[in-house]
This record gives sequence, structure tokens and C-alpha cells, in this order.
Amino acid sequence: MMERKISKLGISLQEVSDTRANVNSLCTSASRDDITGDIILKVVNASSGTVKTQINLNGAEKLTGSGKAIILTSASPLDENTLEEPAKVSPVTETVKLSGASLKRSFPGNSLTILRLATR
Repeated sequence: MMERKISKLGISLQEVSDTRANVNSLCTSASRDDITGDIILKVVNASSGTVKTQINLNGAEKLTGSGKAIILTSASPLDENTLEEPAKVSPVTETVKLSGASLKRSFPGNSLTILRLATR
């Protein structure tokens, strides 16, 4: 399993889907909104397959246990919106629940996911 620290906030992401895979298909970034205190994680899965992860938020303070995810994905990395299919590649928003300082999440292939985790 590959684990990498993705910020000075003490946040790390560990791929758990396939320990035999030796390809780094995830690009990650983490930051904190100075106004709200929310933790913002951006994850790009450049592979065509889903990647399961374990996200450790040990350095994040005062997490409420909820947040939201905005996911932009498509079956092919070459897909684009056209006049005939204006919503072929469209963002989807969903609620995120976490317990403590840990979050298990699968990232679909060919995707950008923005996780915004609320703090008190």
C-alpha cells in the first residue's frame, strides 16, 4: 500500500485498492479555508479504474463529521460537452460523512473530486 502525506495539516492518503499496482494514478492537494476553517481535499484519479483509499485527517482540527464532495468524471478522458450533449461531463454533488479523523473513499476513474469537510 502506498501512503503519502498531502499537506502540512497532517493529512495523508493511502491507496488500498490493489497492493500489486505500482502506478501512481492519484494526484492530491489539501488546504484549509482561512475563513470557514473547512478542510479542502482535491483528488484527481488519472487511471481508468476506481481507486479505493483511506484518508487520515489526524492533523485536521474540529471536524464536524460531515461535508460535501463534488465529482467530475466520465467514461473516457477524451469526453467533452458538445451542443448535442451539453451535460456529458457534469459535476455531481453528494454528502460526505466521516467518523473521527478517518475517511474511506473510492475515487472513480478519470475523475476530479473536491472534498470539502466542515469544521466547527
